[in-house]
Amino acid sequence: MMPLLTTLHEFASAMLDLLLGLPRHALAWAQKKSRLHEFENLRREMPVNDLTNSASAPPTRKIRKLFLSCGDASGEAHALRLMTHLKARHPDLQIAGFGSQALADRGMDVWQPLADLNVMGFKDVLAQLPLFFRCVYQFAKAIQSEKPDAVVLIDYPGLNRHLLRIASRKGIPVVDYIAPQLWAWAPWRVRDFKKADKLLTILPFEADWFQRRGAHPEYIGHPLGDGLAAAAALEDAPPELDPALTWVGILPGSRRREIRNNLPLLLEAAVILRRRNSQVRFVLPHLRDEAWSWMAEALDSVDLPDAETILRAPRCFHQVLPQLQAAWVTSGTAVLETAAHRVPPVLVYHIPSAFTTWLYRQMLAIPFVGGLNLLTGQRVCPEHLGARICPEQLADDLEQRLDGDCRKDVLKSIEHWHRAFATPGPAARAAQAIESVLKP
Repeated sequence: MMPLLTTLHEFASAMLDLLLGLPRHALAWAQKKSRLHEFENLRREMPVNDLTNSASAPPTRKIRKLFLSCGDASGEAHALRLMTHLKARHPDLQIAGFGSQALADRGMDVWQPLADLNVMGFKDVLAQLPLFFRCVYQFAKAIQSEKPDAVVLIDYPGLNRHLLRIASRKGIPVVDYIAPQLWAWAPWRVRDFKKADKLLTILPFEADWFQRRGAHPEYIGHPLGDGLAAAAALEDAPPELDPALTWVGILPGSRRREIRNNLPLLLEAAVILRRRNSQVRFVLPHLRDEAWSWMAEALDSVDLPDAETILRAPRCFHQVLPQLQAAWVTSGTAVLETAAHRVPPVLVYHIPSAFTTWLYRQMLAIPFVGGLNLLTGQRVCPEHLGARICPEQLADDLEQRLDGDCRKDVLKSIEHWHRAFATPGPAARAAQAIESVLKP
């Protein structure tokens, strides 16, 4: 199929998906009870193979040219680590596709810097539709003229499923690195991802879900395991924390909207907890310099006994976490990052709109949203989500995790599952998975 016809075909497919979106969500909602039951019964056993020793095998096949698609900032770090391993195993490898300036600096031929656009939400996607379909055309044209050894898709399922279909029709092997979370919100999309030769999953139960639907999953471990040490090495030195005091983390998220919605609530809970326990102090770490201006108003208005009750830690995050007793955490990845340092988290995500809260709860067919709870299948980490969140309850849940039986139970669960999300090696295993799908 010619590139223009291919692009028109994918455009028609996208429009059809848009038209069918509402009835598909309605059907998924009608099946919510059975989907919840299935999710709760997925296999969550730790893999038999030792993930720490499975990533050092020599290359099985030679890779000369790859097309790679990384469409958002969250996938950039995964793409960079994967490229490092691929280049080490295949020094003459050429990589081209969609990415970012950071990927271009590592030697990738970046056609469009999609990962630098930081497109989020329906409005952003709608505004960028012309660009996305130019990308589809460019990809179809390159597939026809250059015929890479394989295509690697990283996260970003909205665009990448179109690229997957194009490559599959041309008989090019496809590896999807970080399988989309279709088990939570859009199970019908699995028909596209079944076309991938390898669907690399990062949570143990995902492989079971995809396998039941005829896909080709392989569990490789959570990419967080690769990033922990590297992330800490790039940070400034942490402030000194008095070990005689009890330190609690306030982690309000990385985006301006998250901070605006969550930080005032977390500070209210901090005031309550400080009144109960005079030994408690708080640390607010953040890596983004511009975030401090977003947080200034909330921090200036907080009513705490002394100025040093909240210690600010700019350009710091992972180096602070090991010194904490517990933390309030906004964002799913940060929950696992906190747990990786054996710090009990309490998940908080304030959504100001009651309607949006209701809509999310209807769409999602999972009992939890936090990574730690999804991983374990249990409510190890309390989850406070929605329009109505009680600061008193936030203080209660965190206080229980400072000492006593609750803290011991949480740390025991974290230790049991620690290997599943904090073991280095996923990028190396992803490189091996790519080699395994190549045609002889």
